[in-house]
Amino acid sequence: MIDRTVPATGVVAGVGGNPATLRAVRWAAREAGRRHLGLDLVQVLPPSHDDHVLRAPQGRARALLEQGRHVAATSAPDVSVRLSVVTGVAGPALVHVAERAELLVLGSRTAAGDLDLTVGRVVGHAIGHATCPVVLVPQSWDPEEAHAGNVLVHVDDTRESVGAVAFAADVADRWQAPLEAVAAGARRGSKATEQAYRQRLAEALSGTTDRHPHLALHEAVLWGNEAEAILQRSRRQARLIVLCCRGHGALTASFLGATTQAVVRMASCPTAVLPPGVATAWASREVGQVTEGA
Repeated sequence: MIDRTVPATGVVAGVGGNPATLRAVRWAAREAGRRHLGLDLVQVLPPSHDDHVLRAPQGRARALLEQGRHVAATSAPDVSVRLSVVTGVAGPALVHVAERAELLVLGSRTAAGDLDLTVGRVVGHAIGHATCPVVLVPQSWDPEEAHAGNVLVHVDDTRESVGAVAFAADVADRWQAPLEAVAAGARRGSKATEQAYRQRLAEALSGTTDRHPHLALHEAVLWGNEAEAILQRSRRQARLIVLCCRGHGALTASFLGATTQAVVRMASCPTAVLPPGVATAWASREVGQVTEGA
């Protein structure tokens, strides 16, 4: 008997009725295995009188979640999997379930020819409110290529970027993959302009090699539209894109930055987005480590 009073503390994956969620389950199972964590597969049902409480699945929900368990078992047979349902509005319910989790993993469905460039209410709410990094796995992701390529992190001029770099370095180190940090400028300018972007990268990456001495680290300054530059770079065999999300707790899909929305919707590999508070926490953690090592 699995105790459902115990909150999710490992990796949480939302499971729904579209193929993208099963891709997300596959990614989540592999990552739970790498981290030696349990995996919670959760389906959200319509609101009831007692929302946000984990329950044992029944009927169709159980059948769908069992399908998810099978996908997880084929990807990471040693990972412990718990199947649950929770009632409520999908975004807030998943954020509540993942309150103490290390990762929240969701499927990102993009329809061909879809002109709606927003990421959707569930993803938007998760990115704005989650207390852990949110990983969006696209329906087009090829799991057979999951172990190839580098971890690509975008660096801007905010403190949150330091947190994004810290998280990306931690993941790259776990995966024994190269880390590529990129800054993007609207148009190529003078040498002084490029130097300013390189200084931005240097500041965000300060201390990374000391904390991860075996990490292969690369830097690049990209030119052009920020989202397009990141996406184009990611197609050079990136296995994960890492972004920080600027804003506040009331963030919703319609207020996400254009770069975040475009990358999440158009990336061919998974994208990890650090909500504002999470990015700040990761940045503070890095500052603390530097102070302890001084």
